[in-house]
Amino acid sequence: MQVVSANSVLGNFANITVSFHDIESRLYTSDNQYFIDTLDEAGQPATYQVKYTFGHDPLQQYLVELNNGHFQALNIAWDSRPANQGGQRWIHLQPDEQITPQHPFYWANHFQNWNSRCADCHSTNLNRNYNATDSSYATQWSEINVSCEACHGPASEHVEMAQNGSLAAPISGFEIDISDRNRFVFSGNSPIASNTGNQSTEQLNSCAVCHSRRGVAGDYEANKDYHEQFQLSLLNQNLYFADGQINDEVFVYGSFVQSKMYQAGVTCTDCHNPHTAQLKAPGNSLCQSCHQTETYQTRNHHRHVPNSVGAQCVSCHMPERTYMQVDDRADHSFSIPRPALANKVGAPNACAKCHDDWAATDLVANYVNLFGEEPVSAWAEANFEANRLNILALPGILAIADDAGVPAIRRASLLAQAANYPTRISLESIQRNLLDADPLVRRAAVEGVAFLPPQGRLQILQALITDEVKSVRLAVANQLADAFGDAPANMRPALLLLYDEYVQSLQIIQDTPGGQINLASFFYRRGNPIATERAYQRALAIEPAFVPAMLNLADLRREEGNEAAAEDFLLRALEIAPDSGAVHHSLGLLYVRRSQLDLALQQLQLATTQADAAPRYSYVYAVALESTGAKDDAIQILKESEVTWPNQVETLLLLVNYLDQEGRAAELLPYLSNLSRIMPGNPAVTVLVNKYSQNRAR
Repeated sequence: MQVVSANSVLGNFANITVSFHDIESRLYTSDNQYFIDTLDEAGQPATYQVKYTFGHDPLQQYLVELNNGHFQALNIAWDSRPANQGGQRWIHLQPDEQITPQHPFYWANHFQNWNSRCADCHSTNLNRNYNATDSSYATQWSEINVSCEACHGPASEHVEMAQNGSLAAPISGFEIDISDRNRFVFSGNSPIASNTGNQSTEQLNSCAVCHSRRGVAGDYEANKDYHEQFQLSLLNQNLYFADGQINDEVFVYGSFVQSKMYQAGVTCTDCHNPHTAQLKAPGNSLCQSCHQTETYQTRNHHRHVPNSVGAQCVSCHMPERTYMQVDDRADHSFSIPRPALANKVGAPNACAKCHDDWAATDLVANYVNLFGEEPVSAWAEANFEANRLNILALPGILAIADDAGVPAIRRASLLAQAANYPTRISLESIQRNLLDADPLVRRAAVEGVAFLPPQGRLQILQALITDEVKSVRLAVANQLADAFGDAPANMRPALLLLYDEYVQSLQIIQDTPGGQINLASFFYRRGNPIATERAYQRALAIEPAFVPAMLNLADLRREEGNEAAAEDFLLRALEIAPDSGAVHHSLGLLYVRRSQLDLALQQLQLATTQADAAPRYSYVYAVALESTGAKDDAIQILKESEVTWPNQVETLLLLVNYLDQEGRAAELLPYLSNLSRIMPGNPAVTVLVNKYSQNRAR
């Protein structure tokens, strides 16, 4: 981040007019200042002075100031790559969205706000100074960029030691040593060096603060434990692919802690210069510092022409994904390419990066021909089935979640999904992992108890109300928000303290719609309707196009019996997010309650076709179809749902009953077989099993 000047600005401001999404913007200079003429938040022509540059390679963004101290990052950015690489041009960062001034990603709206979304990781000792009364900022920093103290903490003692010549290793006046204390050496016949040094967890704590996708648990302090300040995002759908490869922008750490490198003690500065972030050596020579050349830099290992792109370690083990149109970022899970697995779970395949003209089946065949059968990835298979909510895969899912040899983030990602499986074995696994030494696993186990009633959650989680790690305690607070009435008198003071800590953590991000919606959810479960309403309305004041707030307010209005107001919120949400299955489903249910079945069927059908569709949407749509006499169509919808989300109890029961009613026994039997495995003692299932067993016997 730099103050705008002729030296800092890379973009072409020579009276250039660009047009993106039918919005024209003119970029120019006047009196050595930089300006943009574009549409404001109301869609009216306006002029803004560009105050700061943001980034420099491979693109540069620009910050302008709106009212009340809000700095916004324009979503027109300069591609600073050389012209022969496609750069030296203006680009739009959301080319595939239908951007209008009402869109959440429009430059003047919240999701382009620098104060709340960017500043913490790009300046040192930043204080947002947010005033909730008028939604204003008076943001300040000690250093405009990331400086020494951002990573090393307070430096007054270091400066004093430097001035009097008394600097001494290892910490030289800083609070904590975050240097690289690893020492990788080759020994015996091993082709991979082993760590004979002392792994620095403090360094990873420091780097992960900004190089991770996370929620906020507390105010940032350099050198303070990561899990005291942040809640690391797990390997969820949309953030990561089912095999753990990066999907959305996740900023390295969640990817890296899955890797064998991390398990072996590798840390950031084994590969990167800590002060420039550049690699310590070019290309394969960096990998050769720990991976023996005679073993790994051979055609026998990589099966490619030496010195070709395919012979580069990163081509196979760190495939890149492009963000912000031009920013290629490497996957740090250091995975082994598995074309067949990628095809099965819908993940990218590193081989296809180069061989993009090969069919998926050809990639698999060639891989097997060159390398033999793919190594099994039990975790990826389990995670794929967990994402599909396949209850018949649950024993395998929980076995991996319980395996201490599996990276903690992978165990946690499976464990948190136990909430989707209200079974005895899920609960047993949760209870075991509530005692795990890793706070990420404990936090996930806490989140997994969501299927229990409040009293059950309280009974299981009471020992963690005072857990030593803040991110775990906050997860407990969230799970016990509605359990206060079930708590004995001697536990209530501790619960109230926990609730206060939880609210304080959310108030740190009260300038975000996500922070407000989490507050609203908490207050709703605490039985505080006034605070709930206020938080939802604040979320919409911060971002008028925030669809989750509209959906929740529609639910509140429905509970109040105000269907007209509920419909208003849903129609607003639909205009903003026509591709939201949740919005279509909610609107369909509203029309069902009004007995407007034609409108209901239209919305319920659309809900099943969106990217965020869920098995419940198909179930409800099938019930609605059957009620109009379209039972064959209902059966087809349920069959399609079973392909996407196999072995859903609700869906299977309905499908089997519809097929039974239609006398379609041959189609029914496979579904009934799975249903009997899931619910072996269920009376309704037993009746059907007996019926068709007798039919087959005859």
